[in-house]
Amino acid sequence: MPVGRPHSQPARAVPVEGGLRVRANGIRSAGRRVADPAALTVVLVIVVFWWLTLAVQGSPGDWGFDFRQFWQGARDVLGGESPYPSAALLSTAGDHLDPEGIRDVFRFPYPAGALVVLAPFGLLEFHAAAAVWSALLIVALLAAVRILGVTDWRVLAVVVSSAPVISSVRLGTLTPLLVLALAVAWRWRDRTWVAAAALAAAIALKLFLWPVLLWLVVTRRLAAAGAALGIAAVGTLGAWAVLGFDGMTSYPELLRRLTDVVADRGYSLVALGVRAGLPEPLPDVLPWLVGLALLVGVVHVRHRADGDRVAFSLAIVAALALTPIVWLHYFALLVVPLALARPRIAWAWGLMWAFWLIPDQQNGGDAWRIALASAVVGGLVAAVLRPRPLPLGAAGD
Repeated sequence: MPVGRPHSQPARAVPVEGGLRVRANGIRSAGRRVADPAALTVVLVIVVFWWLTLAVQGSPGDWGFDFRQFWQGARDVLGGESPYPSAALLSTAGDHLDPEGIRDVFRFPYPAGALVVLAPFGLLEFHAAAAVWSALLIVALLAAVRILGVTDWRVLAVVVSSAPVISSVRLGTLTPLLVLALAVAWRWRDRTWVAAAALAAAIALKLFLWPVLLWLVVTRRLAAAGAALGIAAVGTLGAWAVLGFDGMTSYPELLRRLTDVVADRGYSLVALGVRAGLPEPLPDVLPWLVGLALLVGVVHVRHRADGDRVAFSLAIVAALALTPIVWLHYFALLVVPLALARPRIAWAWGLMWAFWLIPDQQNGGDAWRIALASAVVGGLVAAVLRPRPLPLGAAGD
């Protein structure tokens, strides 16, 4: 028998959830070379360039914009003052307010529980506090991606170079902490107190994440759901007790006034209805139509083989659909369902880069910007609903 170059083995069909995937030896070899130093260097250079030009130099006045509100609230508490606006100050709120005016009027529009996290930063000067806070946000994002099981550096490159993620750090928002809390809740979902504490922290920081509790309920983690509610309630009440309960009774009115002023400026379904010219009360009804459909989906998919993951992901999307205020950085939360659906690089990750088409926090009065954001989220839902492919080598070896 002549000695020659061995024939390559034919491609094999590998079973996956919902169908077959053809795999060739060359594909497997390529998968093992994902840590190519040259490719990694190129991606890192691009990411650093984007961060320097777009996150810092491009909008120097935005750096720490949201964090200044947190920092001032912490300073107020440490100085014995209430961080919440008075009724007289709230009465000056109107549609004419620019971002600076909104920050000055509404001061600290977050639950008192957020002060537990933010109070220590009031001990530092603003720029020092903002630097530490930004570093913590970056660490939170990197930790969240790793906790979700992502080891593909290409996915990490997409995450850290996406517009929602960059803006969440640039502005100093709470969103990266929410991403981390959701990641922890998922990773340790069967450890009652860990999952409960993580979700309680997320809800105490941003109330609009309450739909994620439905995921715990429909997956029969009732103890975790109850514990999360209890921890969030006790923690929030305890934080307000530190303030002498100042601002607690007027807090719902603060949220209502804030919604009236800014709901049509962001990327929420309320804003879509307003900018599309829908008659009242359709803009306010639209989030409930979409959000409730997603919550029904959370209940419906729980019996699927991958129902736990899909239900959790749909609950996060439902939270974004139901809240009347959605800024660009809120879409960084989509990293969680995307990481669970596609932990390796795939077309769906391109959705995070699509937000560079609308890189501003506000919609600028354009309905097409909100429609584009909604379309991106719709594409993510489609990716989430598709069965997650098995890793190469998981079958047929």
